[in-house]
Amino acid sequence: MTAFLKQSRKKGDIALRQVPVPIPGPGQVLIRTEAVGLCGSDIHAVNSHAGYEWLPEQVVLGHEAVGTIHAVGPDVSSTRIGERVVPLAIDGCRNCSVCAGGTPQLCPQRDCLGLSFDGALADFFVLDAGRTVTIDNELSASMAALIEPTGVAVHAVRQLGENLQGQRIVVSGPGPVGLLCGLFAEERGADVEFVGPLEGSQARLDFASQLGFATVRGHEGIERTRNGRPIDAWIEASGGAVVLEDAVTGVRRGGTIVIPGLFGVLPHLDVNELVRREVRLQGTYGYTRDDYRAATDLLLGNQERLASMVTEFRLERVLAAVEATEQTKVIKAVVVAEWPAIEKRF
Repeated sequence: MTAFLKQSRKKGDIALRQVPVPIPGPGQVLIRTEAVGLCGSDIHAVNSHAGYEWLPEQVVLGHEAVGTIHAVGPDVSSTRIGERVVPLAIDGCRNCSVCAGGTPQLCPQRDCLGLSFDGALADFFVLDAGRTVTIDNELSASMAALIEPTGVAVHAVRQLGENLQGQRIVVSGPGPVGLLCGLFAEERGADVEFVGPLEGSQARLDFASQLGFATVRGHEGIERTRNGRPIDAWIEASGGAVVLEDAVTGVRRGGTIVIPGLFGVLPHLDVNELVRREVRLQGTYGYTRDDYRAATDLLLGNQERLASMVTEFRLERVLAAVEATEQTKVIKAVVVAEWPAIEKRF
């Protein structure tokens, strides 16, 4: 089969190669890939950025996936063959107190499909059956591949509570996760505005405007967002250190900053200002199975609105998809299967 590998820990050492089709072991399923989204983690892995030194060599990338169960290993019912599934890409050991507490994404022994072990940017991939979630077949391949990042967004917005009616929320970073955060916050009743970087990302800000959100650019734009009624919450999805520093004084006293993004350069926060203004700083990581359910519902209800967010690439053009993602030429690159519509039954 064809697979996209990070061949070594050297920067940019990636290639499309022919490799054996994996065989599912006990408790595992073989999934025929339908579509795979690319995200910032893939770009970090490709470029061997700090924090990604631990990746194994010769690993198949890809974790934002959808596919159909093609075969099963021992201890898995053959009735599952033909199910359309998405993987819980991040999962824990399922045995520790953290996993038992309902937060397996925080497990000290957690791993990630397509980073810790072979992922979905291939014709087939293998995964533990318990890490699959069966989904509604009404979602297109590209939309279904967005369930994983939408789960990240849902989990982030849920840190702000169930009812956001009338709250003013600023989202910095109009990338896929930021956009999906804004959409989910809006569905919960919030008034959402987007802050983009001073240069670049025009297509992303334009798409945020197309979704009906107000948008501003750069530091001056952030200053403008401070005018008017107070900002109740700020979702920092850009990974920009300076932006997070602005958010500390931009959000209202007693407000909340939620951070679903990781930072290449660590911010220098004015902790005294954080304390005196009693601002809550909330990290958020990954998702749970329940977040996937909410993510699927969000995508089903907004499939047409979000369709133009995606640019599709065939697997043989995955290098172009990587370049487009790295250079933000597209909002969301999704690599789709070579066949026009994957069979639902075999």
